[in-house]
Formats: sequence, C-alpha cells, structure tokens
Amino acid sequence: MSLLRRWSWGLMMFVLPLVLMGWTSVQSWRANSALEEAHVMRQWMASPSDELRQQLPKQWLTTPPMSDDSLRKYLQREVAQADADTGSEHLRQVLAFLGYWLAVAAILVGVATWIKLRLDALRALRSLDYLHDRLLQSWRSLGQWLATYTALLTGSVAMVLFYEISWGWSHASNNGWVVLLITVPMLTMLYMGILLIGRLRKQWQALDAPTSAFLGRTLTRANAPALWQWIEKLAAVTGAPIPDHIVIGIDQSFFVTSVPVALQPSGELLTGRTLYLPLTFLSTMSQEETASIIGHELGHFSSRDTERGSESSALFSLMYMHFLTISAGEDDPYLIERPAIWMTGRFLHHFQVAVHHWSRVQELVADQAGAQICGNRLFCQALLRVIALDAEVNTLLGQRSHTNLIQALAEHLRQAPVIVNEAVMNHAIAHPFDTHPPTAVRLQQLNVTIDEQLLAQATRAPTPHDRQWFSQLTNDPQSPADAPQNGVPA
Repeated sequence: MSLLRRWSWGLMMFVLPLVLMGWTSVQSWRANSALEEAHVMRQWMASPSDELRQQLPKQWLTTPPMSDDSLRKYLQREVAQADADTGSEHLRQVLAFLGYWLAVAAILVGVATWIKLRLDALRALRSLDYLHDRLLQSWRSLGQWLATYTALLTGSVAMVLFYEISWGWSHASNNGWVVLLITVPMLTMLYMGILLIGRLRKQWQALDAPTSAFLGRTLTRANAPALWQWIEKLAAVTGAPIPDHIVIGIDQSFFVTSVPVALQPSGELLTGRTLYLPLTFLSTMSQEETASIIGHELGHFSSRDTERGSESSALFSLMYMHFLTISAGEDDPYLIERPAIWMTGRFLHHFQVAVHHWSRVQELVADQAGAQICGNRLFCQALLRVIALDAEVNTLLGQRSHTNLIQALAEHLRQAPVIVNEAVMNHAIAHPFDTHPPTAVRLQQLNVTIDEQLLAQATRAPTPHDRQWFSQLTNDPQSPADAPQNGVPA
C-alpha cells in the first residue's frame, strides 16, 4: 500500500465522524426550522386580518394573490400538517442529537486509541518486561477500542439513516420518497459496520490460545536415547533446561519454541519446550557445528527473557494472521472498515519494531550460549554454513519437484558448493517466530574475523561424516540422505 493511500485511510478515522457531525447538524436545523415555522404560522393565524399581511413574508404576497380567507385556510392546512408531524419532528430532533454526539464520541475514541497505541508501543520498545507482559493485553485493548469506535460510528450512521427515513415517510406526498434514495448507500455502510464489529470481536477472542503447526515427527527418549543424552549434555553446558520434545522435519531451520505445536500429518499436539531439528541441515553439517547451533537454540531457554521472547514473537505472528482475516484481504475495503484496518496495521508496525529490537538482542545473547559449546570460531563457522545453506534449501523447497529433498540437496551441493558473500553477511535467516540480526553483526559481537580457512570450512562440500553422524546417533537405519520427501520417516 502506498504511503499516501495508507494515510488517507487513517484520515478516514476523523473524516467520517466529521462528515456525520456536519450532516446531523443540518438535520437538527431542519427539524428545528420545521417546528419553529409551525409555531410562527400559529402566531400569524392568531393575528387580526389587518396585521396578518404585514407579518407574512413578501414572497407569500406575490402571485398568485390570495384573499384573506384563502390565506387563512392555507395557513390552517399548513399548521394542521405540521401538527400532525410534530411527534415525528421531535423524534428527528432526538435522532439528530444522538447522531451528532455519537460522532463526537467516535472522534474522541479514535484519538484516544491512537495515543494509547503509540504509548504502548513506545513502552514496549523501552522495556522488554513490558513487551512480554503487555503485548497480548495491548492487542486485546486495541480490539475493544476499535469495536467501540466502530460501534459509535455505526450508531451515528444509524441515527442519520433513521432520520432520513422518518422525514421521507412524513413527506411522501411531496416526493419525500426521493430522499430515501440517499439511504441506500447508508444501509450498506450500516451493514458493513455491523459485520466489522462482529469480525473484530470474534478475531480478538480467537487469539486466546495460540498454536503453531509444523511438518515433522517426534524423537522420544525410547527410540533415540543417544540423541537425548547428547542434547542433555549440551543443555548442561549452556545452563539451559532440557527440551520436553525433539522434533525432526525438513521445512524449517533450527529453532526452539515454548508455544503449543501441532505436528503434521499426525496431528499430535506438543506442549512445553520443543526443539526442532531439520534433516536438510543435519545431512550437510558436522556434529560439532550442529552442537554449536543447538547450543544457540537452547540458549533461548537459558533465561526466562529469551523463552518469553519466543512466545511474544509467536504471538505477534498470530496477530498478523488475524489482521489478514480482519481485513479480509481487501484492496479497497468499505469506508467504514478503513479506520479499523489502518489502526490495526499501525499497531502491528509499531510493535513489530519493538519485537524485532528485543528479538535481535536475545539472539546475540543466545549466540554467546552457542559459542560455549565449541568456541566462538566454530560457532561462527556453523552460523555461516547454516545461513549459506538456508538459501539453497529454500530454493529446493520452492521447486517442489523432488521426491527426495535430502538427496537432491546433496547432489546440488556436489555440483554447486555454497557461497559466503556480502549478501550472506547481510542476511538475517528466516525463523518461524522472529528475524535474526544480520550475520556480520553477530560475528562482530563474538569478535571473530572471517579468514580463508573459516570460509573454506563453512562452504565445504558435505563429507560422509556430515551425512551419517545423525543417523548413527539416533540408531536409525534410514540415514538423512535416504529420508523421504516429507522428512518424517517412520
């Protein structure tokens, strides 16, 4: 979305209520004028005949001229018609009054929502505890404020609509039904406003139980005891808690998470701490390199801050998915929908800055944990290899034409070794829940300088040891190189 178009949507938050305030002001004037005119005509009728013509407006005394009797009969008809519509006029006064102040309240709520959003995002950027503790609360609060704003705006539209319907019905004999044509687009706006309120309430409630889904299968202590013992030793070195689950798959990189995970295709639900190991990378890296990367991932569990950071990042990702549902993927939503969609987008933008800021800080802390396993240099070697391989793996995953992705990756690397260049150094590897800092920054934090030997090791072709050590560790007769395309061998 262009900058101009995005801010035009934001202006709708204030333009729509202002338009409704102007419209209801005109409606109030119309109702007041009708009642005042009826009162004045009663005064005219009570006036003596010689004074009557002096009080009438000049346009009443021009063609066609009327006698005093005809004039009084005309006034009687007008007053009788006004008296018959007095109740409706008073009702329309109330509708205009309510419509005006609902629009005023909508503006006030819109301003308050924007101010609260910016203050919450600023506090999240300055305090990690605030981000972790208040992210979900801020999101829920935003949903309540937007639902309130939309309800006030929709209520004002409803008052305007009912006013015009009442006026058109009272003046149906004088072509008042023509005014009803104006109500057709307002009916659409009212309907869309009601639907939006329902979507807002439903989507914000649906965020109460976030889960993630990944393709993979678990390796239990019973079927991979040596792997678990190895992971336990790595956890002891980093001072991290032992994962509750170990999952292997092919469609992600290394990561850990504390949010519930629904495994596919089994449907198994994992709760607690989960460590994900990708067979694609396990078949191309040495055991020492893998240990360093796993040490980094376990470092996310070594303190409550990094673990909560994973949860916050996962929650933020779900918020973004709900935003897509709320906006319904519309490029040109209705006017009444644009303010809520714009405000939600601003929330995600400003909180994303805070989430990425603290995520990067925690990644650098986790790098220190990974370096404890085999040293800073080996960790940086493993880091360069993972990031360089990431592009190759994603390319093969995108092709979706390989019956055995692991074997296809091995053949590809024999023909075209991985390359570490400036793009790799500036690359921030994709993660299911966050974005890592650029590689160059991470190496700088560990005081490691790239040299030819480090590059040679990071870009080497996979060795037989690289391809076999994991299957030997898990006592799995089916090595990663022979793993099926879905990455979840039975």
